[in-house]
Amino acid sequence: MISKIGWIDFSPLHRERVKSFIELMEEGGVQDELGVGTIRDAMSNKLFPGFSTLHTRAKYFFITPYILLDRERKQRKTESGKDYFNRVEIETNNTIIDFYESFKERKEESYFGKFKKDGVLKRQPSEIYWNGITTLHLVNYDGTLDQLLRDKHSTIEELLSCNQGDDTVKEQGENNKQRLVDAGSADNWIENITENGLTLTPVEAQLLRDRLIKHTPNSLATELLTNDRVWEVYKAAAYKKDEGNEQASNALIKFVEKAYKLVENEELRANLITAHDLSLFLYGPHIAYNIRFAERVNAAESVIQELRDRGTVWHETLGQRMIDYKRFNISNCMQDVNVKPTTRSFLKEVQQLVTLQEKWKNIETELCNRVEEQEERNKKTKSRFFKLKNNRVVDENEKGAWIGLGLINYRYAAALAIMKDIQEVLGK
Repeated sequence: MISKIGWIDFSPLHRERVKSFIELMEEGGVQDELGVGTIRDAMSNKLFPGFSTLHTRAKYFFITPYILLDRERKQRKTESGKDYFNRVEIETNNTIIDFYESFKERKEESYFGKFKKDGVLKRQPSEIYWNGITTLHLVNYDGTLDQLLRDKHSTIEELLSCNQGDDTVKEQGENNKQRLVDAGSADNWIENITENGLTLTPVEAQLLRDRLIKHTPNSLATELLTNDRVWEVYKAAAYKKDEGNEQASNALIKFVEKAYKLVENEELRANLITAHDLSLFLYGPHIAYNIRFAERVNAAESVIQELRDRGTVWHETLGQRMIDYKRFNISNCMQDVNVKPTTRSFLKEVQQLVTLQEKWKNIETELCNRVEEQEERNKKTKSRFFKLKNNRVVDENEKGAWIGLGLINYRYAAALAIMKDIQEVLGK
């Protein structure tokens, strides 16, 4: 009998969250063998609330609100609001594709649909950016986009109220009704994309900057927009690589080490230090995971030795590389985070093991045992070790490539792309 999973959802928002979770759990999705992804995501949300690793360009924050503003005036009588939105989003995707196909000098720029020419994507930009759009109050709505498109209360008056000028707002006083779509004017937005691609207009760049500062005041995004010195360090860290040394080439690690003293916001500075140290700490158990897996599949001794050398370097330098090693406590990183009890225990045991022993060789076997047990608890029948024990094929058997999380970058690249789009228009 084939096992199946089902759920009862009480709102479209719950349904979308479950769908996103299931997508992450599918084969080929995000790899989180040891169950630490929720800790990583919680820290990412502190640094970059409203951002996603899938974000590519800042312009997408505005396209969904613009389509919503046009909806009541332009949808066909035979169309539902959802059908209209889906049609226009696909048409917009194709407009973007056509622009970058026409301007070969800009072909390296990122955009959705780059390798799929019909504009029909597995996940549309509206879905990927919706959390950011609502976080920045470009659309003031608590549910999903699908729910909004079916909501009978989203009338033309509410949608178009965003075009009211400052004088009108002042006349209405502070008790004026909150605007549903508050992303500026949608006039000529599609023509602007046809002529300029995904380059922000000056108005859009300023609006996005203002919203990030207002609604995410303690975020790294706000710091990058308001502290030129930190922004320069952030850019430099992204492009300077040190081949063969992951700890030295990781952008987040390099950036925090150079920039945390430049940050005046105490909450952000503390979060940066914790993010830096957490990334380094979690790297160790993932080294052990790769060692044990290499042993189980009888990898070449040279492969196993290279991993052991990496573990030795990690353990010997951890106290020097972590900014606040003496006060780092993995339990603090799990406060208010939905982490499985078994994962909490596992990480506490790892920290205790690492702290009590001075040599990697003294902890390697025990650490490898712990990560093997943890992966089987976390992944169940999808565990690589479970598959090996049951003589099932494991795709990575012959590849010798790194498996699982490396040093965590916390949405670094996606945030860089968004920040560049804003800063370049504003002349930074």
